[in-house]
Amino acid sequence: MSEKQGIFSILRHPVVYEVVQQIFQAERNRKWFADTYVRANPGDRVLDIGCGPANLLEHLPDVDYIGWEPNPAYIETAKKKYGTRGSFNVGYFDEAEASTLPPVDIAIVGAVLHHLDDEQARHLYVLLRKVVKPGGRVVSLDCAYIERQNPLARLLVSLDRGQHARHPNAYTSLAATSFSDVTGDLIRQRFPPYTFWIMTAR
Repeated sequence: MSEKQGIFSILRHPVVYEVVQQIFQAERNRKWFADTYVRANPGDRVLDIGCGPANLLEHLPDVDYIGWEPNPAYIETAKKKYGTRGSFNVGYFDEAEASTLPPVDIAIVGAVLHHLDDEQARHLYVLLRKVVKPGGRVVSLDCAYIERQNPLARLLVSLDRGQHARHPNAYTSLAATSFSDVTGDLIRQRFPPYTFWIMTAR
């Protein structure tokens, strides 16, 4: 375990995670992300990779929600909070899960790609290509490096638990190995200063 991973391992505790999320105005950002980019319709089947405590579900309509998260404490929190509103699964989404999952309308990959190396990220998109319906989409959100970045924003990105924060074009290249239509938006948050890359793959 690297020194940075050790310092931030406390974020694996749901209560600490929620405090940090509040500092970064995550609830407001989640609603905006859900309304602007996810745009789920009632009845959609939504797959949420790296769902954490499934807080995004708070801002979705009545969907068939399937969350996957490797941290069992987060999943336990999600089950207590949302009960039967979704299916909450502990583990990594892999071949076995992709082969048995009914096709989904939307796959969400929230703050996951910057935790994966290139090979892992490309493999995830191969799996998502298998499970996303024709006409469906994958929506991702990650911290990013950019040219002439606010120094504090760059520092915060560098301190993230993920070891693989990238420039936007690098994220795009990963998705483009499995999806032909990949677009993205660069978001510069003013306070706290932070830089996000939100990407849609069809």
